[in-house]
Amino acid sequence: MPLEDKPDMTEDMPPQDHRRPNCFEIDLGAIAQYATNIRRLVGDRVAVFAALKCNAYGFGLVPVARTIIAAGGDGIAVVDRANAIALRQAGITAPILVYPGSLATAEAVAACERFDLIPSFTDLDSAALYSRLAGKPLNVAVKIDIGQERLGFPAEMAAEAIATIARMPRLALHIVHAHPNVPSPPSPAYLDWQLGRFEAVCRKLEGLGLAPPLRMLASSKILAMAPRLALDAVDPGQMFFGPFRKAGDVPWPTERQPFKALSSRLIHVRAVDRNAFLAEAPFPIRPGMRMGVIPIGSADGMAQLHCGAVLVRGRRAPIIGSPSLEHTRIDLTALPEAQQGDEVVIIGEQAGERITPDEVVAHQHHARIADLAMAVRPSIPRHYLGP
Repeated sequence: MPLEDKPDMTEDMPPQDHRRPNCFEIDLGAIAQYATNIRRLVGDRVAVFAALKCNAYGFGLVPVARTIIAAGGDGIAVVDRANAIALRQAGITAPILVYPGSLATAEAVAACERFDLIPSFTDLDSAALYSRLAGKPLNVAVKIDIGQERLGFPAEMAAEAIATIARMPRLALHIVHAHPNVPSPPSPAYLDWQLGRFEAVCRKLEGLGLAPPLRMLASSKILAMAPRLALDAVDPGQMFFGPFRKAGDVPWPTERQPFKALSSRLIHVRAVDRNAFLAEAPFPIRPGMRMGVIPIGSADGMAQLHCGAVLVRGRRAPIIGSPSLEHTRIDLTALPEAQQGDEVVIIGEQAGERITPDEVVAHQHHARIADLAMAVRPSIPRHYLGP
């Protein structure tokens, strides 16, 4: 049949129906619970801005933002202005703080005006550009560097810089914020020194007749260590995804985690019958060996997402060799009944057996569950369970 005479086969074939059978399952109810606990921790008078960096730490920016706002969050904070615009286009109307992360341009000013974003300044030239090009008053933030030595006005010169920005036309000082440096193990004296620098800036501002509506210092680590540092606002991030065993007097839930499951399916099963060049084989081969293949590999993050085994038919099956770019091999020798199409659970529960996120975090030497979620590449579809 000539090409032009072939029927159109694309109209009723959505691309998502043809993706590889991999799935990252996320429990939004767990995230809502963490948001509720954060609100209980800081009280009703403190504004909660959810710092949703790195696609909400891998869990998905828009669904997570909606969940947190519905659970009582006051605003969202992001680094990428494109993320902020995506949130607005998704219908989120809560305040959005845009952390320093890009250059000040005419396009940036226009976007902040159009989408009602709160830009954060770390230099006077950027603030002056916004003041000159803005067509209407803008709420703005200023970041102070109190110990991170990264972005922000150095504490000793911040008050004068903030006062200069506050006098610029069409700029309304709304947030003064900082991000403390928390080494491991934490040093209370070092934290107190950083807090003292921040408080000194605030006192100078008061002496200049300036009182920003929101003073924000407490990240997730700070809230877990010292809830007293929840000033007018807080901007936790990983605390929404836990687990934080205890912060202040608030017990944090540990039974329910946002990282619900990561799964795939067997796409190939066969016996491994090889007698030559065994030393050069990609994995140790033994007589009677049976192998399966799943369509998830290092390009999908698999090298950082497993504990050395997976679940097939409710039993653990070792991973053999290293994940290739798009595939991972499994030893099915002890599972003669396993066949093509069977579900393979990399993280999660199957037939009463379980591989927990914590087990994988420990195996991979990650620091937190959020590191695990961030390792799940965008090539793996996210599936959400409602709150």
